[in-house]
Amino acid sequence: MHELIRTILVFGAVMGITQMSWADVMPVQFDGGGNTSYDGWENLTGNNPDTSGWPSGITSNTTQSGDAKLVGISVGPYPAWESIYFPSLTLNENELGGTLAVGESTPLAGVRTIVLQVKIGEGLLHDFHTPGGYPVLKINQGGASIEPTFSRRLNQVPNGSYELSENEVYPIYINTWAFQWNLDQGVTVDLFQIEFSAVTHAQVYALQLDQTSVLQSQQIFAKNQLPPEIKLGSIGLPEFRDLQTSVTHSFEGPQNQTIDIEYSADLASSNWQIKSGVATGNGAFTVTFNASGDQREIWRRRMFFRAKYSNN
Repeated sequence: MHELIRTILVFGAVMGITQMSWADVMPVQFDGGGNTSYDGWENLTGNNPDTSGWPSGITSNTTQSGDAKLVGISVGPYPAWESIYFPSLTLNENELGGTLAVGESTPLAGVRTIVLQVKIGEGLLHDFHTPGGYPVLKINQGGASIEPTFSRRLNQVPNGSYELSENEVYPIYINTWAFQWNLDQGVTVDLFQIEFSAVTHAQVYALQLDQTSVLQSQQIFAKNQLPPEIKLGSIGLPEFRDLQTSVTHSFEGPQNQTIDIEYSADLASSNWQIKSGVATGNGAFTVTFNASGDQREIWRRRMFFRAKYSNN
């Protein structure tokens, strides 16, 4: 997918809402043309044949990936039932759980910007070990560790809670982080490795590595907005008139934005209709949806909506 969207569902007389991303990480939009390369990792579980090479290396396994590998640098982390898990028999905050690396032995020719995304679940309030656990870049087997030029948390999803004491309960999250390295013009990259360390009980769900031969002058994710989060306020009753069905629903969402809302009665359909240029105003707004034919029965039972910013 080249854009992230949020999907919500109207179902029957009782409204149920579900929101989801259509990707584990965000699409990368490099500026300036040039050559690019891509590696992605998903389904990092012990049941996946792709993980059979652990810890010596899991080759990137998403569609159109290259040949970069995720390797275990230290004893500890392993492919568990839903992720690369950092185990421990103790419950200590910010305890070092192990170190992983993304290794690229055939980097893009003339690479100038490298981006790594990591979808990681927290273990007792932390994800990367601090200090020193956040990703660093090592080039051509050199000893120097290069800090990211830019870094940013792209997404955060609740994932339970941690009870420190009877009166202290803290939420735990799954975070998606992005790290970007802009390289000097004179640097020749024959191979590189990005190393990072996580805390005990952390979980790595997905990763993505992107490279471009054109130096990116700024943080690329500054222009990659997360999808708008919208909620249903009230549900209208579909009406059939002049061979067309229409219904008006009210929504809540971001203020003073212009969004596009796609709609369908079938989540798996590739033929979604679109309501473009919806102004959100003060964050409470109504939208009228139309379709040919008599859709009243199906629209009373279910409708799916997905939203994005109009300029994306």
